[in-house]
Amino acid sequence: MINLNPVLDIDKEDVVNMTPIQRRKVLKGIILSMGGLILPPSFAQAARLNRITDIRMWTAPDHTRVVFDLERNTQHQVLQLRNPSRLVLDIMDSAAGIDPATMGFSDAIVNRIRSGIPRPGVVRTVFELKTGVRPRSFLLKASGDKPSRLVLDLVRTKGKSKTPGNKPVIHESASKRRDAVIVIDPGHGGIDPGAVGANGTKEKDVALQVAKRLARKIDSMDGFKAKLTRKGDYFVSLRKRVSVARKHQADLFVSLHANAFRLQSARGTSVYMLSEGGKPSPDKAIRRLEQRENSSDLIGGVKLSHVSDPTVRGILMDLTQRDSLNRALVYGKNLLGELKAVPRVNIHFKNVKQAGFAVLKAPDMPSILVEMAFLTNKKEERLLSTDSHQNALAAALASGTKKFVKSSGLA
Repeated sequence: MINLNPVLDIDKEDVVNMTPIQRRKVLKGIILSMGGLILPPSFAQAARLNRITDIRMWTAPDHTRVVFDLERNTQHQVLQLRNPSRLVLDIMDSAAGIDPATMGFSDAIVNRIRSGIPRPGVVRTVFELKTGVRPRSFLLKASGDKPSRLVLDLVRTKGKSKTPGNKPVIHESASKRRDAVIVIDPGHGGIDPGAVGANGTKEKDVALQVAKRLARKIDSMDGFKAKLTRKGDYFVSLRKRVSVARKHQADLFVSLHANAFRLQSARGTSVYMLSEGGKPSPDKAIRRLEQRENSSDLIGGVKLSHVSDPTVRGILMDLTQRDSLNRALVYGKNLLGELKAVPRVNIHFKNVKQAGFAVLKAPDMPSILVEMAFLTNKKEERLLSTDSHQNALAAALASGTKKFVKSSGLA
């Protein structure tokens, strides 16, 4: 037995029976996994293996995401092993340009990572786990400046905290009225940085920073409670963001972003609501609700499953959506009015703009998206990175939210 790697065992007979090309592939994988050395172009071309150029990891509250950058998409397979708990990822027709074992990480799910070449042209990564996981994986095609990627999510199956079911309180008396719940959505996160400024400022970072400041200000107001769709640097899908808001029975939803444009002169702050054209049809909106949380969803205090007539269900949904859009328009105007008073804020659009953003499509929740500044404008990038400006934006958004809630009788 020729033991060339902690995860790689090749019999002498296997080596003898290999073709010259197979031997070159194995040798290339060994050199790359052991030392990360760069092979001569002619040698690499002969092997024609897909190079893994980078590996990144993010930790979210309920899962860990690992992303492999590839030269091109290729097949892969995932295998779970127990006693001890491990997850094995094999990437076919590939060579490791980076060794996962050298990654510095601290994670609640993964204890250790090791890699090797179990057979010619296959890169194996073994994740030693601290807890049970449900793996999911998918490939992303190269797009723009982003390479082909293999995404592996390790979703926890043990130790999850139990959250109460979605049971909105209906017809509360004024004396027992609950706090107004504002769900704040920091845009992007994890593998998705959003816009990036000339000085390297990332949209996902400033959105989270302002969101946390806004949450603290809202929580400090009597009768208000803030919730975040993400609390750290990890990816949350658009659908999951809306689901988080529904889980918290949100009265308002505000998504924070930073803009980008090809012209550096573009600048300013904008407030968006969902356009009429972007609004899903009542039937589609109902189906989306029924697909979530096993659908015990309520609209206007009525459980949809209790409405047997499909025409009535459609009318109820349409009325709910229109009411949400009307209230979103008023809420957006309140936010714009407060943002205009912030020093050094330039308002890009003087009125609330309408667009088909997916994150705004919750049918029964007034939803707003705020583009705080243009990161592609160097002055606004510097401004948005300062504590003072972030505080000023958060204070304006909190004040606009309070005015709307008080005037609408939500709190």
